[in-house]
Amino acid sequence: MTLEFEKTTNPVLLFNKVKGSQFPIVTNVFGTRKRVALAMGTTLANLYPAIEKRLQSLVKPKMVSDGPVKENVIIGKEVNLRLLPIFRHFEQDADKYVTAGIFVAKDPDTGIRNLSIHRMQLDDKNKFRTSLHSRGHLWRICQKGQKLNRTIEAAVVIGVHPSILLAAATSVGMGVDEYEVAGAFMEEPVDLVKCSTIDTEVPANAEIVLEGEIPPVLGEPDGPFGEYTGYASHRSTKNIFNLKAITYRNGAIYQDVTPGKSAEHLILSNVVKEAHVTLKLKENIPNLKEINWPKSGVLFTAYLSLSEPVTTGEANHAAMLLMGLDPYLKVVVIVDDDIDVHNEQEVGWAIATRMQPDRDINIIKNVFCNKLDPSSHEDGTTGKLIIDATKKKGIFDKLSLPKEAEEKAARRAKS
Repeated sequence: MTLEFEKTTNPVLLFNKVKGSQFPIVTNVFGTRKRVALAMGTTLANLYPAIEKRLQSLVKPKMVSDGPVKENVIIGKEVNLRLLPIFRHFEQDADKYVTAGIFVAKDPDTGIRNLSIHRMQLDDKNKFRTSLHSRGHLWRICQKGQKLNRTIEAAVVIGVHPSILLAAATSVGMGVDEYEVAGAFMEEPVDLVKCSTIDTEVPANAEIVLEGEIPPVLGEPDGPFGEYTGYASHRSTKNIFNLKAITYRNGAIYQDVTPGKSAEHLILSNVVKEAHVTLKLKENIPNLKEINWPKSGVLFTAYLSLSEPVTTGEANHAAMLLMGLDPYLKVVVIVDDDIDVHNEQEVGWAIATRMQPDRDINIIKNVFCNKLDPSSHEDGTTGKLIIDATKKKGIFDKLSLPKEAEEKAARRAKS
């Protein structure tokens, strides 16, 4: 349903009456960058600078004795995941999936907490299959657990302030507690409470928490599952999450993130990286105007505009720097500042009229990539493509209308 609403206003969706469950469902919270800015208390125009500035001043969380998430506690034999409105998103999905669950686990060496988001396939009333295929920090923590033959305690938090979910999707150093990142985004400490059955802390104001363990022994693979590429992914690290307790607040709402190549999934995954990459690139490319990661590119494509005049070789230089900062990218299109990078028709027009294939295309072979790209090579590499669609020597008199005529036509079109 979310994908259908994307064609219009792309609103947050709340389902108050859910068959078979007492919990309402909310989804598409991150469906627009404007809502991300709203959650952070800033404007869309200031979103990227605000993200970068706040990441420079992390805010430590605050322990509290109790919180709404402990208003209802189910432990032991009474736990039953089927109380929750976990549902199947695509017909190719192997089963029902939790998509907005934030794993909270501690590094067994340092005790530093890590927050991360991973898909969770319902297996039994007290068991999930999950995949840590991002090879991120939780995967490394579980690798340590496997070497030590030690179970990793973990909580899964469902339904939190958007800044906490955003922090969990942010890639920071292994030694950083992402609760501090969430506090920075919120500009105030995150209140934490102790879990009931494991030595882990969770947001006191969360909607729902699942307390459990990830054993060192791998189980059956999860999947297939509809990933951000728009394809069903069969890759799995075969990790298991065994449930010990469920806690939730009165009137709790179950949060979902629309998977697949939805705007919500792509924005949540990429918006913090977009901020970092854009501001870093501006430090090196002073005439950078704007970058857009279009939804159609599922994180693998970017359009970049440069203020005129663009000097010889500058487009390729900017594209290579961008690819170095964002390793997911495999196609970068560079255009002039008279092209709106958020308008794919304009970008396509620039490619059609300002680019010559024998002169303006560069292909780089055998580069590191994200393995979820179904077209990538078996060794985990890809080719990368740079398209210079900026104006070169020639006559480029872009057609226009008098401003008064455009305004009159716009008024008549609305009437």
